[in-house]
Amino acid sequence: MTVLSGAALVLVSTSAPSVAEPDGNASGRPEAPALATPSVAPADPGLTVPAAPDPAVPAAPGGTAPDAPAPQPTTEPVPGAGLCRAGTPPDAPATTEYYDGNVRLGPAVLPTASPVGPLLTGYQRFGGLTEDAWAADFLNDDRTVLRYPPSSGYVLGPDGRPVKTTQTLLPGYRLDRFGSPGGGFLSPLGTPYSSRALPPLNLNTPENAPLANYHVYCVLKPFAVDTGPVAPWFAQPGMGTQFQLNPAYLPEAGGTLTITWLLKHKFLVEEDLTAAADLPCVPRAVPQQQNRSATTAPVC
Repeated sequence: MTVLSGAALVLVSTSAPSVAEPDGNASGRPEAPALATPSVAPADPGLTVPAAPDPAVPAAPGGTAPDAPAPQPTTEPVPGAGLCRAGTPPDAPATTEYYDGNVRLGPAVLPTASPVGPLLTGYQRFGGLTEDAWAADFLNDDRTVLRYPPSSGYVLGPDGRPVKTTQTLLPGYRLDRFGSPGGGFLSPLGTPYSSRALPPLNLNTPENAPLANYHVYCVLKPFAVDTGPVAPWFAQPGMGTQFQLNPAYLPEAGGTLTITWLLKHKFLVEEDLTAAADLPCVPRAVPQQQNRSATTAPVC
């Protein structure tokens, strides 16, 4: 199992660690012996002798004991709270003009503004193909449905199985995504668009969304993901790293695990890379060739 932190990549030779559950039937502390209380006989059978005041409790004005202070609510600390900079990127104008009038071919003009523009350096919408050749490979006959890669887009090994492993993302590690938080795939911050092997469709800007629906997230609490190299597809070279959410690692999320759930339960927080000052850096765990194209985020 691999552990990714905000500053380093640590390889651990064991499988997913087991966590010992505390014993809920014993506190580990011996009980104090019971104290005998002497009985006091009343002086008169018709009278009750008042109990002696407890010297440990100071008397309040008027002879009554003060109320005990109300317990203060406690908040569980979030490990990565000091490493992340919460922020919401501003909405951008929605895409209204598409290449060749087809939404699946992406915006007529590719984005150039930061932080999206630098990730498109060297990107070609159809790779080395013509539009017709690209459409024949990756669209259905009437060009209305995209053909996505098998095995969730992982590179396949000689045995035909996807090349992937399990990694734990630690507080302070940053990821990004072209798409809504309702999905379950992410990449290390700064991965070039061509290395993600995504279709041009993902560069469209929907209503009430940042440019190209691009989002940056920072890890607040550790969680495990499936990860592996991206297979070439959509006439793009791929071979970047992808992270795939797996509900088996967070069973409390139910059968479906999304970025929205991770945000709600404070495993992730969104950041705003459009802010001019104090931009977060890209962890060194991200390959350096991916960092050079993401000029908006310096390397840690």
